[in-house]
Amino acid sequence: MTSLFRLVGLFLLIFALGWNVRAQDESCEITLTRATEEFQAGHFYSIPSILSGCLDKFTQEQKQRANLLLTQTYLLLDDPLGAKRSYIEVLKANPEFIADPNVHPIDVVYLSKKFTSSPMFAWFAKAGPNLSPVRVIHDNDIFGETSVQENYRARLGYQVGVGADMYVYERFDLRAELIYTFATYQHNATKFFEEDRKSVKDNQTWVTLPLVVVYHPYTGKYQPYWYGGYAFGFLMRDMVSITIENIRTVEVGRDEKESPTLNFVEKRNRWNQSVIVGGGVKLKFGLDFLFADVRYAIGLKNIVRQTNLYTDNTLQPTGGGFVASGKPAFSYAHVDDYFRLDNLSISFGFLRPLYKPRELKKSRSRSLFRKINAAGK
Repeated sequence: MTSLFRLVGLFLLIFALGWNVRAQDESCEITLTRATEEFQAGHFYSIPSILSGCLDKFTQEQKQRANLLLTQTYLLLDDPLGAKRSYIEVLKANPEFIADPNVHPIDVVYLSKKFTSSPMFAWFAKAGPNLSPVRVIHDNDIFGETSVQENYRARLGYQVGVGADMYVYERFDLRAELIYTFATYQHNATKFFEEDRKSVKDNQTWVTLPLVVVYHPYTGKYQPYWYGGYAFGFLMRDMVSITIENIRTVEVGRDEKESPTLNFVEKRNRWNQSVIVGGGVKLKFGLDFLFADVRYAIGLKNIVRQTNLYTDNTLQPTGGGFVASGKPAFSYAHVDDYFRLDNLSISFGFLRPLYKPRELKKSRSRSLFRKINAAGK
């Protein structure tokens, strides 16, 4: 019973709060209507005091209308500072507001050319799948097995990342990202020791810092964009499993040998660079964006450390670590080819521009004068 009373009490509290908010909105709407009527009647001096009690209680849409009314009022009262303060509040309520000469008074339109709310920065988060194609630089044959037939197959990985855009020009952005990438591929070899087969699965974890220039020529609900740049990557983890299948003779039969998970980090050049090209489309969602993005990163460096191809040469030959480092080569007949690693990724994300209403150092009224003169002719 006590639980029932609490549930009823909570419901009544929520209902009361909702009713209070709705009543407040209706009350402030009445105030805004009254201020509009006073403005139309020419009673300009009373309008700021009428609206003052609701300026902190208005909805965003009501704030836009109220501050636009105050802007017009202060212009008529020859108070340019008050007009500027009110117009800044219009842009805070709606950063995408544009004064229209066909709708708004010409003095408001002229004032609007002195301000902008265009974003200077934006942040975003994204995630999605990827594939990591291998590009072989040089084929390394274990124990001189030149008849081996090999191929690499990209496997499905993923990436998650965050980033920021800095708007440096009307259609160009500078973008920096921080991305966690799980990249994986499989290396298959046949005719190994005559008829054996070998399969190597390599799972790598990278942290990359891409720096790109973004070109976005269009506005509207759907906004395609393209970009290119450079990325720095650091290999955090590299775990490999090797499977050898022995099918050399009928008498011996089929025998499979699988390695434990092996740490290949010391066999890798952990720093890498890549060239990035990509593009996507942004879908406008209120003041924010949802986006889909396709990217190809072209690896520039051989990621295999040549000095550690068979064993870790930084260790003492008499130590256990040195022997363990040679286990992939001597127990599982595997050495890496020299190769570069690319990455093809698809990402889906959310982007939020950080709007900043501000006064411009130089007014953009020249285009307005051209339109007025053209209309006069």
